[in-house]
Amino acid sequence: MPAARPADGAPRRRGPRPRHTRQDVALAAVAIADADGVDKVTFRAVAARLGVGVMSLYNYVPDKQALVYDMVAEAAVELRLPEPTGDWRADMHGLAREQRALLHRHPWLVTESSHLQPLGPTVLAPIEWALGVLEPTGLPAPERLETIALFNWFVGDVVRGELAARAAPPPDSERAVAQARQLGELLATGRYPRFAAAVAQSRPPDPDAPPYFDRLLDRILDGLIGVRTAEDAG
Repeated sequence: MPAARPADGAPRRRGPRPRHTRQDVALAAVAIADADGVDKVTFRAVAARLGVGVMSLYNYVPDKQALVYDMVAEAAVELRLPEPTGDWRADMHGLAREQRALLHRHPWLVTESSHLQPLGPTVLAPIEWALGVLEPTGLPAPERLETIALFNWFVGDVVRGELAARAAPPPDSERAVAQARQLGELLATGRYPRFAAAVAQSRPPDPDAPPYFDRLLDRILDGLIGVRTAEDAG
């Protein structure tokens, strides 16, 4: 005799109703990763946070990798996608700032985000948004996808460097002086004239210039979009 089915057609499971959902498990793991680092996310730690037995978690997620995918998807929910303005460059700058803020709130995303991430709603939404924003550039859809991938890598690499700098110990003044002396001696040899000229031409930060992140982002966008435009014009 077939098992009874609820109104939605799914077969009823025998035994007690689960106390939690798969989302509960993912959010518990996110909280652990935010507080203590992704290395501390284990089935045992998540089970303890939820107050359940370790083996019961396998009713929700099959393995650690699936749990990490769920964590990334849950964190990505926080990414705000504003209404496009029609100015693709300004809109991409806005997306970059949102992504950068998200990665700083959840530093583990820098290492755990992957091209292997299942394409659920929270992954597809920003891709669809950016594909629309970049339409005025004239890039074909496949090249817009490549542009978005490189754009994401750029933001991730910048944040990776920022996080490393934040985690670094305070600078040692004696070591800094020694390193500066060594650099001066190396440049004095004349073997690095281009680098020496670049250093000599460097100017103090201009308070009226765009912030460092925005300037780098413009260079990336100019390269990704401008190269294609030049090819089309030729």
